[in-house]
Amino acid sequence: MLLLVTSRGLAQQPKVVVVSEVQELEFAGSQNSVGIINASKTARVGAAVDGRVSELLVEEGDAVTAGQPLVNLQTAILQFQLQGAKAELSLRQAELDELEAGTTKEELDASIANLKAAEAARKFSAWNFTRVEKLFQEGQVVSETEFQQAQANQKRDEQLYQAALSTHQLNVRGPRKELLTQAMARLNSQLAVIRSLEEQLKRHTIVSPFNGFVTIKHSEQGQWVTRGEVVVQIVKLDEVDIVVNVTAEHVSKLGLGDQVRIDVPNVRDELVFGKVFAIVPQADVQSRTFPVKIRVKNEIGKAGPVFKAGMLARVQLPVGQAKKMLMAPKDAVVLNGNKRTVFVVDSETNVVNEVAVELGVSNGDMIEVSGSIKAGQQVVIRGNERLRSGQAVNIASVASDPAEDN
Repeated sequence: MLLLVTSRGLAQQPKVVVVSEVQELEFAGSQNSVGIINASKTARVGAAVDGRVSELLVEEGDAVTAGQPLVNLQTAILQFQLQGAKAELSLRQAELDELEAGTTKEELDASIANLKAAEAARKFSAWNFTRVEKLFQEGQVVSETEFQQAQANQKRDEQLYQAALSTHQLNVRGPRKELLTQAMARLNSQLAVIRSLEEQLKRHTIVSPFNGFVTIKHSEQGQWVTRGEVVVQIVKLDEVDIVVNVTAEHVSKLGLGDQVRIDVPNVRDELVFGKVFAIVPQADVQSRTFPVKIRVKNEIGKAGPVFKAGMLARVQLPVGQAKKMLMAPKDAVVLNGNKRTVFVVDSETNVVNEVAVELGVSNGDMIEVSGSIKAGQQVVIRGNERLRSGQAVNIASVASDPAEDN
């Protein structure tokens, strides 16, 4: 095993690495273009109803999640109306429960007692009328007034008996189906009133339509807003769209899903790639160029999104003439600020040499490199994070050809 001795006389073990070969391949050349980073979604969130702002719950720059309340409008009157509607619902429910429960034992007992009393009065009146009628017909001491009174009492008690009998039969049978239907309809109508009030209350809370960031506030606490008036602007930045204006000559060479390398100066020390997300088929009237959108995944750090709306980005579009170029795995590239390097392994000594390169078009897991590098040389793709020029390495394995894998 090869050992290196440092200036302090301590032996240093060679670092174990994985390497891959630089290849000469033919791909479409690249064109360097400048684009503007835009949010993948922008929502100007407005009020659904008229109202006064009671709480403004966010500030510009705040991160928000889908459904998170942003603004509360005053709802005191609606709350009182809802309380009254719920009390009315309790009444309607009690009415329906009463009908569904039917006649209680106590009510049925009282009904039977009333029926018996009416029957007894009926029998007595009938007997008394028969007696008075016989005396009257025989000319005994019974006046016509007494006869008429006995007859009226007999008819009255007969009607009272029939009424008590009907009441008892109704109690035995229970409420009619029509009454139950009416009570259920009143209950459902009140439920609809409550849902309407709850929906109105819901509209008095303005929520975020998606995960994003607040960029603009259009109102403050105490301000009156009208229906449809914009209150807060939200942008979605977990993905961003880089818009590049492409000439008619080159736009036809692009396709949806094409991979594009992105460089945002002084923002991120790693290779960034996106895909062509949309090609707008309408040219700008003045420049005669077509907007092309490249979607890139964004990273949300402690200071918010790394790529912010409005930043400029350099984009390598694969729209040039096909040509042979040196291609190396993307994992071989080490970034340090604006410096791009690869570690080339000397095949005889297994010592690495850091070589500065310029990057070009990307294709799959491969990227164009140019500089003091040749086809066939081996470059480190695993274990290159802390390598230094002149450091010895042990090659654990040689990676398969990424171009063939793609």
